[in-house]
Amino acid sequence: MAQIFEVLPNDAEIEALTTPKNRQAAKALQHRRDVRRRLDDCLERLQLRRALDLDEDESF
Repeated sequence: MAQIFEVLPNDAEIEALTTPKNRQAAKALQHRRDVRRRLDDCLERLQLRRALDLDEDESF
């Protein structure tokens, strides 16, 4: 019977995969990280607004 092992990369391997090769790649990577951070922030605010609206509606 075959066994399947899921191997998680360590920090050094992750860093090697995400290290940009040149200045343009570094800018593109930073831009993607900034966009993702902004999207995550927007999602958190939206979830908070929805949670607060639900709490206000239930109190009446």
